[in-house]
Amino acid sequence: MKATGVVRKIDDLGRIVIPKEIRKTLKVKEGMPLEIFTDQAGDIVLRKYLPFSEYTSIAAEYAESLLLQTGAATVITDREKVIASAGCRKRIPVGVQISESLEKILDDRNEQLPLSAKNRTIPVIEGMEAVEQVFSIIRSGGEILGAVFLLARDPAGRKPGETEKKLTAVAAEFLGRQAAV
Repeated sequence: MKATGVVRKIDDLGRIVIPKEIRKTLKVKEGMPLEIFTDQAGDIVLRKYLPFSEYTSIAAEYAESLLLQTGAATVITDREKVIASAGCRKRIPVGVQISESLEKILDDRNEQLPLSAKNRTIPVIEGMEAVEQVFSIIRSGGEILGAVFLLARDPAGRKPGETEKKLTAVAAEFLGRQAAV
């Protein structure tokens, strides 16, 4: 564990303030759920609670199904990383951090593509080349949990359209319901 040199007192309601520098470093924002537990040494541990990350096996199976049905590469993310990928594992491996622009869209509850984007695409991970895509946001109980992307595998090939957009919406709805159970 890394010492920060910051000491905080617990108030009369049992609350403590997490210093701004630590919140910024760990990308912990107001309203974000934190998991609180103790370890074997008796230390109190705070960890970002990302409930959707527990459904990686379901997400992986769904990604494979979408790939088989559409031929489009499929990526499913939580709010921080890629949790499933089919048809593009070498370019977008599972477990890699999502791009800052995608993270901002998920944090801001904004489903619109950036207006300044030349191709109107969102890089799923940093350094990803622009590729035709459709995506839907995964929600559960009003909270944004992640996103489902279908990406064109070949720039000269068939581009994702309305059918693929509807398939991403169905996938997002299904995965959101799994997280609610």
